[in-house]
Amino acid sequence: MLASPAIAVAEPSLEIGKGERLLVLAPHPDDETLSSAGLIQQVLQQGGSVRSTVVTSGDAYVGAVMLDSGKRNPSAADYLDFGEKRLEESRRAAEILGKGFVHLDLLGFSDGSIYSALVSHWRRNNPMRSEFTGFDHVPYRQAEDHGFAQDGQDLLNELVAILQDTKPTIIAFPDVMENDSDHAGLGMFTLLAVHNWLLQNPTQRPQPKLLAYLIHWQHGWPTGSNWGIAQDWSDQPLLLPPDLPLRGHSRACINLSPAQINLKRAALAEYKTQQRIMGDFLSAFVRSSECFTQLKPRDGKRIEQVLEHWRQVRKAFDNHPLSRRKI
Repeated sequence: MLASPAIAVAEPSLEIGKGERLLVLAPHPDDETLSSAGLIQQVLQQGGSVRSTVVTSGDAYVGAVMLDSGKRNPSAADYLDFGEKRLEESRRAAEILGKGFVHLDLLGFSDGSIYSALVSHWRRNNPMRSEFTGFDHVPYRQAEDHGFAQDGQDLLNELVAILQDTKPTIIAFPDVMENDSDHAGLGMFTLLAVHNWLLQNPTQRPQPKLLAYLIHWQHGWPTGSNWGIAQDWSDQPLLLPPDLPLRGHSRACINLSPAQINLKRAALAEYKTQQRIMGDFLSAFVRSSECFTQLKPRDGKRIEQVLEHWRQVRKAFDNHPLSRRKI
């Protein structure tokens, strides 16, 4: 039995059965831990399996690279070195959370490539070239996708292959409403991949729970994420913001025990490149709950309509997801 936390959350509880197969899809190193560290622990404690796929290396966080390199104008080599460090941070965090039982995929795409691959670099003969590293293919030798072109079709095919191999019963992925280009883009890629996977496997049972998580939002959410100094929020729940459109979906949360909260904090401490520049942001996610917008598998069946709906809903918030350069 899982220990009961001191504080309950307002949203309905997410049911985690025995032997679940969880797939966490993250755009950057640390997103898998920020969003789903508690979920990962609870699935493992229920005898399930966990696969975590981090798509990019997070190599284009300009301010962090400047801080890490000590240079006002970092070189391509500095961005590459930073990307290697971030990939290694995900490895260490996964070891802490899963004690060797998390299957971690580090694909190594360039930071900022996901949204570009979705909207303007779909074909292999027109891959996205990073303005920071100068590469149009995955440059990291330790990455799963070393040498792969950075294009949408190849990324989609790989996500479908991961789904086919894992056959997840739960998929955690970024909400398409995220105020970050890679996050929003991976949300759409996930819906596309799930749609294609289920088309190839029409008798797939059970169909997976689709859990959309939120990392980047407006108006200083979550509280404390932009205070400039890390605070301890672990006795408070992390509820989704009230102005996040529900879009006909439902929401669900898990409550974290004190031990699960402490392990999440320990895993996040491994992201040292991020702790140096945004420790307040990371600490704001160490709370007594993790909450998700829960979609239904059929929500991806009319994917063209989903894409169009996404574009229309986003217009109420901004004209374009944030770019790496703006961040």
